[in-house]
Amino acid sequence: MVERGYKQLQEALVKMSRENEGKLKKYPPLATFSDRISTKRTTVFLSFELQFGQLPVLPIDIGTKKVLVVEWPKISTTQELLEARDEILEGK
Repeated sequence: MVERGYKQLQEALVKMSRENEGKLKKYPPLATFSDRISTKRTTVFLSFELQFGQLPVLPIDIGTKKVLVVEWPKISTTQELLEARDEILEGK
């Protein structure tokens, strides 16, 4: 049996590894963290929130004032949300 979100994680990892082939080991933690801090359509909660009972403390770079912000009008699928979060966590 495979988890429902496995396909989106796999697609995000494949896309990220295509862009930077030498850094494949770096991406699974980013992809899974992105997934855990993303609201699920079925539960309307973050996986992290359901597991730990609180919202996650997210990395914020105060020097550049860059926070984990997603441009919602551009996001229409779970995969696009994961890719956007991965890029932010990666510092792009």
